[in-house]
Amino acid sequence: MLRLPILMVHSKRTCNTVKMNSTTYQMPHSQMNSPPILVLHGLNLSGSNWRRSARHMMKQGSRWLIVADARNHGESPHCESHTPADMAADVAALIEDRMLKRIVALGHGMGGRALMTLALTRPDLVERIIVVDITPGPLPPEVINAARLFKLMVDVLPKIPKDLSLQEGRTFIMPELRKLIKNETDLTLIVANLQKDDNGCFAWSVNAKAIFDGWSQLMIRYEQSLKGLPPYQGETLLIAGRKTKFVTPTNVKIMKKFFPKLHVEYLNAHHKVHVDQPQKFVQLVVDFTKICTGCKML
Repeated sequence: MLRLPILMVHSKRTCNTVKMNSTTYQMPHSQMNSPPILVLHGLNLSGSNWRRSARHMMKQGSRWLIVADARNHGESPHCESHTPADMAADVAALIEDRMLKRIVALGHGMGGRALMTLALTRPDLVERIIVVDITPGPLPPEVINAARLFKLMVDVLPKIPKDLSLQEGRTFIMPELRKLIKNETDLTLIVANLQKDDNGCFAWSVNAKAIFDGWSQLMIRYEQSLKGLPPYQGETLLIAGRKTKFVTPTNVKIMKKFFPKLHVEYLNAHHKVHVDQPQKFVQLVVDFTKICTGCKML
């Protein structure tokens, strides 16, 4: 879990799509006529966590990039619903708003599932797809059980006395969170997500309630949500970390049913593959995106 630097406070509401906050990365050599790489981050993170990787992909590769904040994360609006289909619809809306024809989809964790959904439901918008350390298959038990963290984040918020300062509020919730989070570094990073809005009210910089409410579709029943969809016929790259249990042989078989042109690369890394193996990760992306399917100019 990482601290998100800017808090966006939004009224509780339902919505079809949200206008995603995004940052563009391009250089003079970037091939602006080719589909850009659109990067969507993992759970409880934001596009800011991809700045370094994006800069290296921009400098070393031929594609320009768009790095976006998913709904309920970063500087994108908060909304009551949080499912892969919701996030896929948000990306489709961003593509339309930017007047793009297609993208190279690059998604990590939660973002990977959102972009897999986009590729399967709107293949016309996805030239090719890169998925980082996740598949449509079952997730490790410790990830499934992480729902308790978001439930605890929701429950502890109203207990904080409103007259406390931000630092006092963070100190106040430490004992409650420590019951679940045993690693002190993780605990500090999670607590750093607690902010105070302009009205002096405490709030999380991610929409913990929406994430918790959408947990089943996002984490447990994701494969079932894809049943009946035709396979995505575009080129597909799965970059997996060898030090995690997200990508198993069984999960690769499941993914190949939906993505028959799947190619898998394993790096000696934990779940944040792009952080643990930055050079090798960037090179895999650069090599995979040298060819542009259906492009007149490269």
